[in-house]
Amino acid sequence: MTNTNINVHQNSILPTEDRVLLFQAALDQSYNSVVITDANIRIIYANPSFEKMTGYTLSELIGKSPKILQGPLTDKKVISEMGISIRAGAHFEGSTINYTKNGNPYNVEWSISPIKSPSGIIQYFVSVQKNITDDIKAQQGRSLLVKALNDSPDCVVITDIENKIVFVNAGFTQLTGYQQDEVLGRTPSFLWGALPDGADNQTSVIFNNIKHFNSDESNIRKDGSLFYVDLSITHILDDVGKVTHYVSFSKDSTDRLKREFALKDLASKDALTGLLNRRSGEQLLRQYDDQKQSTRKLLCLIIMDIDNFKGINDTFGHAVGDDVLKICSKLLINQARSTDSVVRWGGEEFLIIVPDSRLQDALDFAERIRKSLAEHAVSDVGHFTASFGVAELRLDEGTANLLNRADKALYKAKLNGKNCVKPAN
Repeated sequence: MTNTNINVHQNSILPTEDRVLLFQAALDQSYNSVVITDANIRIIYANPSFEKMTGYTLSELIGKSPKILQGPLTDKKVISEMGISIRAGAHFEGSTINYTKNGNPYNVEWSISPIKSPSGIIQYFVSVQKNITDDIKAQQGRSLLVKALNDSPDCVVITDIENKIVFVNAGFTQLTGYQQDEVLGRTPSFLWGALPDGADNQTSVIFNNIKHFNSDESNIRKDGSLFYVDLSITHILDDVGKVTHYVSFSKDSTDRLKREFALKDLASKDALTGLLNRRSGEQLLRQYDDQKQSTRKLLCLIIMDIDNFKGINDTFGHAVGDDVLKICSKLLINQARSTDSVVRWGGEEFLIIVPDSRLQDALDFAERIRKSLAEHAVSDVGHFTASFGVAELRLDEGTANLLNRADKALYKAKLNGKNCVKPAN
């Protein structure tokens, strides 16, 4: 270095001249920019990194004040604080905007330390500086991205390669009721449940494209209420093409699905009784036909017909007849298992689809219903009864033939005096 006379620590095994040369090499080759001023804040040394950062050569800097680097955007408050620290002989750290020789602004972060003589008098100031423009731009980019994600009406969740949540946006909080600090580090399964087929294990699935899932499966908010989403999942790759994170975008589909469910109910349910209508029953029977070859599951059908229903309508009116149908429907629903399907087959006729059941079990079930109906009284009408036909699916037949045999068994019950249960041949 030129005319610096900086005291080098004496506690070293190197000769003084070697120590000075080592000190010079360390400064010259430092990645960070280093500038040294005298006690009057005049530059006496700048390393090549500082020259590169500012655009000034060493000869242009020697004897100058570092103020030549300041400009319109330089933070005067930071400069004032730095001046106070320097005058007090204290260490100072700060950042502001400086300008290159060509007038281009850059963000700089510096650490300034005083160098004192053995008697404690300040002789020099050493400033280690770093151009943080790219860091700030990256931070601004991240902040802008976070703001954009938080402003999005959609629910955004980012997970790492282990499927642990690392970010959720404001839309997530609004939709689920969970704050970010309540879910960070957890897997989304606590909220979403099992993802649709093909996305149930994000850590082992490499998505080639964005995957979209429209699911009718409900999710649970923090308050326990249910909601539905349309979900899209994509991945984030690093510079070598390796998956590092997954991003899911969810749009609240609760209202849409509720409308769809309501329309499905209108299309599949009987308006008077709330039971499945005949069209839905026929669809269920076709499903059993489709599954029969692969599963060969047990299946029984029970056909029930209210006895003398025409007489009830003619005597008491259709409103009372409708009440009888509603009472029958409620009783059937209460008696049926969760796996059974109760269908209003037409008029006063009902079909009960009883899977995983032998003929005798279905006969016993029908008998319990018959007794319950016979014991139930309706105002104006009093007691009424019903007749039943029951059939079990054979290995060599479809549901159409099964239904025909159950219908014949019902006809036999009617001929046999009504208010009874008859098995099919």
